[in-house]
Amino acid sequence: MRVFPISGIAGGYESLTTATAIGFTAAKILPTTGAYIGKRARAAIISVEVAAIRFTLDGTTPSVTSGTAAGHLLQNGDSFIIEGEMNVASFLCINAVNASGALVKCTYLF
Repeated sequence: MRVFPISGIAGGYESLTTATAIGFTAAKILPTTGAYIGKRARAAIISVEVAAIRFTLDGTTPSVTSGTAAGHLLQNGDSFIIEGEMNVASFLCINAVNASGALVKCTYLF
């Protein structure tokens, strides 16, 4: 188990399935209702379940093509903190192996 220092207040949560490249839901990182309306998520805590993922933070689409895979690899059970509004907004992830059924649990910090 890894423990992270958290800077900010948890203000949103979602679970992503990664059959195709996907990013965070826009209304979760820039809420249009609730206590954090109009505020951008400053960070996101992600944890990976079921299977590994590949992710990017610069808008590049992660891929699983053998030998030329794009993106950083996180294994099942790994957790990671993404800091910075632009990094959160540009996050994309995909299954590290086609059709592996990976899940990404996300908590947004404001």
